[in-house]
Amino acid sequence: AVVSTQSTGSSNVSRVLSAVTKVHTAQVAVNTMREGLESFGGAGYMEDTGLPGLFRDACVLPVWEGTSDVLSAETLRALMRGSSTKDVLRYIRDLATGKCVLGGYQYSGELGTCDQLETPMYELDRYLTDLEAALKDCQYTGRTVTLGLGAAHAAATLINFAHYTQDPSDVAAARLWCKQGLVPLHSIDTTDINDVLSS
Repeated sequence: AVVSTQSTGSSNVSRVLSAVTKVHTAQVAVNTMREGLESFGGAGYMEDTGLPGLFRDACVLPVWEGTSDVLSAETLRALMRGSSTKDVLRYIRDLATGKCVLGGYQYSGELGTCDQLETPMYELDRYLTDLEAALKDCQYTGRTVTLGLGAAHAAATLINFAHYTQDPSDVAAARLWCKQGLVPLHSIDTTDINDVLSS
């Protein structure tokens, strides 16, 4: 994740998003390879197709260079420091609206408006608001928060790019991701946990 030097709190953002990006992309890679393998049916399980090896390679991604659990815990720790939460959420919102640099590329001129991106922008903003409230109340696990931030960062990137290109397929990708790609935020119910532990 390349963060604009123009954004405030960029060291906080870089620290959080480096862990978030690793956890989120590893999860997406495993899910994508599993779906790809299954789409080949029985042939997908045959070694001579090379697909099982690709699937095994994808499955090790959440473990190499820090497990998802360790990086998720690090993400929560980093978010609790100073203004990190506000900095990260501001960066994601600014990325979606084109107020900061995407991946080190500076667009010339203003990003165009696109009515079809209003709904995904609204969905992303509402999602980030819910995530911020959840962080204040400590309602979610580190993994849920990390995957949620990763999905939100991906949504902001897709929206930003669709604003830039105005291409119908890019707009459709942003709309679809905001409708189906944002990680559901399931809160932790302590009574459920206590019931399970006591039985």
